[in-house]
Amino acid sequence: MPGIDFSVRQMVEGDLPAVAEVEAGVFTDWYRTYRRDPEPLPERTVAELRYASSRDPRGNFVAIASDGAMVGFMFSRLWGRVGWMGTFGVPTQLQGLGVGRALVEQTLTYLRKKATVIGLETMPESGANIGLYIRTGFVTAYPTVVLELSLIQQAEQLKGANPDGVTVWDEEGWPARKRMLGEIREISGAHLPGLDYTVEVEGMREHSFGETLLSTDAAGRVDGFAVLRTAPFRGEDTSGRVYLHILAVGPGSDADRVIQSLLRGVWVRATKLGFTTVVTGVNARYQHAIELLLSRGFRAMRAAIRMVERTAPPEIFTPSSGINASRWAG
Repeated sequence: MPGIDFSVRQMVEGDLPAVAEVEAGVFTDWYRTYRRDPEPLPERTVAELRYASSRDPRGNFVAIASDGAMVGFMFSRLWGRVGWMGTFGVPTQLQGLGVGRALVEQTLTYLRKKATVIGLETMPESGANIGLYIRTGFVTAYPTVVLELSLIQQAEQLKGANPDGVTVWDEEGWPARKRMLGEIREISGAHLPGLDYTVEVEGMREHSFGETLLSTDAAGRVDGFAVLRTAPFRGEDTSGRVYLHILAVGPGSDADRVIQSLLRGVWVRATKLGFTTVVTGVNARYQHAIELLLSRGFRAMRAAIRMVERTAPPEIFTPSSGINASRWAG
């Protein structure tokens, strides 16, 4: 197959509609091939892509052909010193021509200047992508377990949970929010040095995509938090799903109490908005976190392959008893 002429540059606001179109086409083809789903995927909303690209505006890239057509894209994120390669895609008919490799290499060049850990997630069926990542220096780590909770089936249990000590970060004044951000940053870094989840806490508020619930101890300090995403990823979303984007508990805290209180807060807010299901993901490194969520009514639905660069610190590859749930970091 002949090659194509293209160049890679940083993504800008004006690229987002074309990114949405390419992304929907790529993943529609993927679902038809691997999950036998013939229905075309709705495009991701421009608001969603704006949110995704805003977390680190300089770390997102597009591949543009010589005729001006978009032939690929890549998102990335920085959570402190932890960098993650996010969604990326190349149209099916143009795969194997070096576009994907160029996007990966450009993103890695950017992230390696800023991050001490670089990772990603991919689907088990994506053999070509897994091979590409291995060739560029990644190894497999603990998988991500994707979990779902029925807000309807667990309604009575969640209604009865103790709501004391749960605060909505967005509703606090700036001095309190600033202090709490520092405590959230401490909890993040305790799970993985350099990790900083405050990027997502502030982003949810800035874009009105959700809110952050905080559990506090007797002294009023944050001992756990949940970042709840209520905005849809795609247009025409009728799934009823809301996303527990991040859930973390401070070391030494009463994890059972903190999780139950935060889940009640999630139930109250999600059901008010008409959602019926909560979705989250947990790195299997945190086995205790998975067990706690399963005991609260979550069900394991599927798994994703998590990969990190070979240079990642050793703790990435060892079990942890902490509570740190997110689709990417950890």
